[in-house]
Amino acid sequence: MKTGRNYGEVEHVQRRYETWMKSHERMSRTLLVMVLVTALLLVSFLVVLYHKPEPVYFATRVDGGVLPLVPLSTPFLTDGQVTNFAVEAVTHAMTIDFANWRNDMVSASRYFEKPDGWNNFLDAMETSGMLSYIRDHRLVSTVVASGAVITSSGLSEGKNYMWEVQIPLVITYESASEISRDSLLAELVVKRLPTWEAPDAVGVSRIVVRPGKGI
Repeated sequence: MKTGRNYGEVEHVQRRYETWMKSHERMSRTLLVMVLVTALLLVSFLVVLYHKPEPVYFATRVDGGVLPLVPLSTPFLTDGQVTNFAVEAVTHAMTIDFANWRNDMVSASRYFEKPDGWNNFLDAMETSGMLSYIRDHRLVSTVVASGAVITSSGLSEGKNYMWEVQIPLVITYESASEISRDSLLAELVVKRLPTWEAPDAVGVSRIVVRPGKGI
């Protein structure tokens, strides 16, 4: 009887030991998995912390479109795009209807750097007498450009890229009873502007209109 009881006690102790071993193995595996997961999370955190990409900045138009942020010291536009812009700007700015001249001027303002370029154009129109001539004689002026040439380009003192453009023009003044024409030479300075400020990335900073060759 005593031998049987001792055997039973030994068997009981062995079972408890085996149960403890299995539990210990499960806990060890669980702990190992937790350590590995923690290590992976730590490595991931360090990678994100030290290798995060540089932030990308951009501007948006009122309609939500994205505008690239390009350094003002770079041309951004081709010479052809610049001359096209200059021709469009000068023909738009000098095409004026005496009955709607205020609206025409406001519409043309988008081509100019503000405030300096726009104020320069207004002063030129007043000084030359062109605007008062159109208003007083109830005229409609239309302008046709016969070409545009870039005479120089490079960085300005303010570190903005700029182009000097010459454009021969023929301006027609028309009233209810007569039509007259003049030849002019427009000299423009086109300047790189921030894309959030100027949709075309450029604006006219100065314009001078001189008499041109005869028609």
